[in-house]
Amino acid sequence: MKHLFTTLLLFISFIFQFNTPAADIDNIPIGIVKKLGKYIPLELNFIDSNGKKVLLKDLVNKPTIIDFAYYKCTGICTPLMTEIATSVNNVDLIPGKDYNLLTVSINPYDTFKDAYNKKMEIMNLINKKIPFSSWRFLTGDSASIKILTDAAGFHFEKQGNTFLHTGIVIFVSKDGKICRYLEPDFDSQGNFQILPIDFKIAIIDAARGEAVPVIDKVLRFCFAVQPKNEALVNYLFAAIGIFMILMVFAFVKFVLFKKHPQTSFITQKLKN
Repeated sequence: MKHLFTTLLLFISFIFQFNTPAADIDNIPIGIVKKLGKYIPLELNFIDSNGKKVLLKDLVNKPTIIDFAYYKCTGICTPLMTEIATSVNNVDLIPGKDYNLLTVSINPYDTFKDAYNKKMEIMNLINKKIPFSSWRFLTGDSASIKILTDAAGFHFEKQGNTFLHTGIVIFVSKDGKICRYLEPDFDSQGNFQILPIDFKIAIIDAARGEAVPVIDKVLRFCFAVQPKNEALVNYLFAAIGIFMILMVFAFVKFVLFKKHPQTSFITQKLKN
């Protein structure tokens, strides 16, 4: 039992070490470093889906939702944009009046034509009338992309023709203050799911300029993973979970049923 207890402590310490951010957290290759209360730089130039040069400051003139993606993504980018469009449909706030939306490509080789095609695809999913300019699809050079993503705490990595990144929605105030990070849930089929109430409250928080932390959820990453490898990862996490449960059970059993010398001595005295 002593060895079992030692193993449990080592295992728990390993798990905590694995989940603890590194000291130099801004240099992580992929993931989110939440920068609530910080400001995104608004003096950056991008190109919109019409091929027009635009200043970020002119687009973020009210609470704004920012989604980082790339337009030829075969992973989570389009599903997340689709779920954002669903949220637009399900919330009574009006884009262009109550808030704006920005989808910013993290691929400097995406063109404004790529942005236009993706915009038309996503806008066709919205079943209510909204200004065409209320959701901008942007492209930019690598320098502008890096400055903006670093300021937002959005870290990604290029591998060949793909980009590894997380799926998250960022809400900023009209002066660029980061107020909320919304991490989508997943339905029973594993698809993105954003609750309308979460979406609406995040917009309201951004309108008030309030930086509101929320409980972290498991982020979905955009990896080029083969299904068999994905299944292997799922089995691995399941095995780790079962192992942890068994270890905790063994520890509890050890604590509850171990015979302590002092207790045995007292029991013996009472018998005499």
